Amino acid sequence: MNSNIFKNNENIIKSISRAGFDLYLVGGAVRDSIIGIDNNDYDFCTNMSLDKVKELFPGFKIMRENNHRNTGVLHENGEEYEISSFHGETIEEDLSNRDFTINAIACDKDGNIIDPFNGVDDINNKIIRLVKDNGEAIDKDPLRILRAIRFSATYGFDIDENTKRIMEEKKELLNDVAPERIYNELKKILVSDNASKVIRDNKDIFCTIIPELKSTINFKQNNPYHVFDVFEHTMKVIDNTPCDLELRLAALFHDIGKPLVYTEDGEGVGHFYEHYRYSDHIFRDFSKKYRLDKKTTDNTSKLIFNHDRQLSNKRFKIVKFLQEYGYDDLHKLFLLKKADILAQNPKYYDRLNSLQHTIDKYKKVYSEGPVLSNRDVDINGHVLLDMGYKGKEIGVILNDVLDMVSSEQLNNNKDNIVNYVSKKYK
Repeated sequence: MNSNIFKNNENIIKSISRAGFDLYLVGGAVRDSIIGIDNNDYDFCTNMSLDKVKELFPGFKIMRENNHRNTGVLHENGEEYEISSFHGETIEEDLSNRDFTINAIACDKDGNIIDPFNGVDDINNKIIRLVKDNGEAIDKDPLRILRAIRFSATYGFDIDENTKRIMEEKKELLNDVAPERIYNELKKILVSDNASKVIRDNKDIFCTIIPELKSTINFKQNNPYHVFDVFEHTMKVIDNTPCDLELRLAALFHDIGKPLVYTEDGEGVGHFYEHYRYSDHIFRDFSKKYRLDKKTTDNTSKLIFNHDRQLSNKRFKIVKFLQEYGYDDLHKLFLLKKADILAQNPKYYDRLNSLQHTIDKYKKVYSEGPVLSNRDVDINGHVLLDMGYKGKEIGVILNDVLDMVSSEQLNNNKDNIVNYVSKKYK
């Protein structure tokens, strides 16, 4: 155990101990200290009633019952501490009601470990195991299925076979869990280093959350550019993207619509025309169901919709795309495209060179200060008002001028633009 783990908590510990009650540090802070990871998420458990805790600490706020456990929050020394009453008569009984053995470890005020279910051994052996092998913990809160997978993804631990069996048997219970809670676990899984591994290892569970994923499993692409089925290709795209939520979501969903649009030509070559539209539609349904925020939804959708788009190296088309897509978000699209190529047939890795050439071209064009919006045009609505134009016509003219200037058919010079507008819009 980290010897400094109680350093900032001495006042809480001493106050409750002086009152004649026991206080134990439990949960993630103990687990992570044993693993050797910093964790300032302090959870305490006590046989003192929470009303008495509030008498000691007037700022202590008692919350509603949380997972059959009375809990409150105390802010002190700039930290947040969660204090719960025992679930049972003793600390051992309390620990017996927790989810996994790695979380069923307590530490007393003297630094002694209480570990009735061999959680330390499971940490050392990198195993995630239910405290009770009857699945009672999952019945109480099915989200623990995803918590187990998240711990596996985060720490690189394996899930005990019996625990995994129970998780798979009870996976349908996830349909009764609040969507926000599921997404909160899912996004932590996706941005972990082991995201694809745990999805592969728990395919049936993830198909419960995202039913459309099931049809991608073993779906052969029959295309020279692909050597993997749609599901395995998807996993490899995840492997090749940075641990960024929008990129990982886009990687997970970018080809999920392929089975819906599969066709074969006369030579038996598979094609997936406009699969990006279907993939984007499936993602947006997922976003609505699991209540993703608008920014994440829109940015991810943009990546999915454009991941297979052929980008021209012609300057005026680059400018048009920059107007549409935005330069600040473009680096993620290029990262997704690169990951997509790396997850295809190595025989065609030369396309990475073409992609890099396109990236360089886009950077060069952007560095030259292209006209990307009406703000960059050497004319504005006030000038058009002075010329006698009104209302919606001004917007039409400004958009026309923007197209003409950005396509280099009109010099971005006020006199030239005024002359052009005067002749076209008499």
